[in-house]
Amino acid sequence: MEQMNRTEGLRALIRQGLQAVAHKDTLAHLGDSSSYIGMSDIGQHWECPRAALARKVLPTTNSLERLLTLQRGHWFESGVGQALVSLGLHVLPQLEINWHHHGVPIKAHLDFVLVWGAPVNAIRILKVKSTDKLPASPHDSHLLQLHCQIDLLTKAWNKPVFSLRAEDGTLMHDKMTFPQLCHAQLGLQLHATAAETSMEAWLLCLSMKEVKAFGPYGFNQAMLDTALDHAAQLWGELAAFRAGHITLAHVDCAQGFYPLCSYCEHNGDCPKFPQGVQMPQWEPALEKLAAIKAQRTALDAEIKEMETVLKLVHRQAGTRDWVDTGNYRFRMSVAAGSTTLDRDALREELAEILNSEHMGGIDVDTLLARCERTGSPFEKLSISPIN
Repeated sequence: MEQMNRTEGLRALIRQGLQAVAHKDTLAHLGDSSSYIGMSDIGQHWECPRAALARKVLPTTNSLERLLTLQRGHWFESGVGQALVSLGLHVLPQLEINWHHHGVPIKAHLDFVLVWGAPVNAIRILKVKSTDKLPASPHDSHLLQLHCQIDLLTKAWNKPVFSLRAEDGTLMHDKMTFPQLCHAQLGLQLHATAAETSMEAWLLCLSMKEVKAFGPYGFNQAMLDTALDHAAQLWGELAAFRAGHITLAHVDCAQGFYPLCSYCEHNGDCPKFPQGVQMPQWEPALEKLAAIKAQRTALDAEIKEMETVLKLVHRQAGTRDWVDTGNYRFRMSVAAGSTTLDRDALREELAEILNSEHMGGIDVDTLLARCERTGSPFEKLSISPIN
């Protein structure tokens, strides 16, 4: 019992330290986030307006798990910044753009802006996201944020709305145009307009072992309009909430299956989930199931790691035969990949064949749909923690 108390005491100490660091960093670089709409606010409002408003007006739990996730992002970002600077690149970290849209104060904080002056004349925006597992494709909310950043940089190029802070939060440059700030901070001469410069934005996703880049993305007026519309909606909801005209119950929540609902800090009374049925007697069973699933995840990761090592051992042994270990033997072989149907390629082939046979009036999608078969319905258990 004493050992358990000391362990929990150490966890509490780490949590307090991480909370202090997070609070200090937020004040130094983001200021009072309740007084403006940020890029993450826009991305979250696009996904779930209720969660975006709740994050603005309700306190956070600041659990150790949440703080570790947040700080992991900061640590990864810091490491990427050090790597870029070590190459001698001209880097603007956490470039701030202050923008107003129909009276709505908006702040964009760009993780990294890489700048090349003449004769290259190029700007690269780099947004860093840390993930437990690398996504196959970028999340829509991340793309909306990234588009909003490059679009605002393009629109605001010659307006005095750019600021830059030191690592400790000290304001170094304020209310400058982008060319003015680059000259003051980097000593570079940039063109008078963004149109004369190559502009690209990239999303960089990092896990503990891998890196994946998505891009490039360029200026997109439609995406900017969408982002600004969500900023205006959230600002209006925030004003109405503070005036007592609405509650969280009046704001739409994410519809359908949405994987981040389980991680939402404000899902306890979310109208998306029915509130009437209470069966606390099943809490132990759900806790046990969650623990077993966590063990399975850990075991799957350990199995994969051991298999990777043994594959390497077999490869370095220089043989294609079995390796005898005593009671076991093992070998590595190459299995054929699974065969799948590329629907897009099939659609293009069918369209080309039908057109060549003068049967272009036949709808290919309808033809494919007629050949589809739907399996029998099955029962699926969904479990979501109440935060």
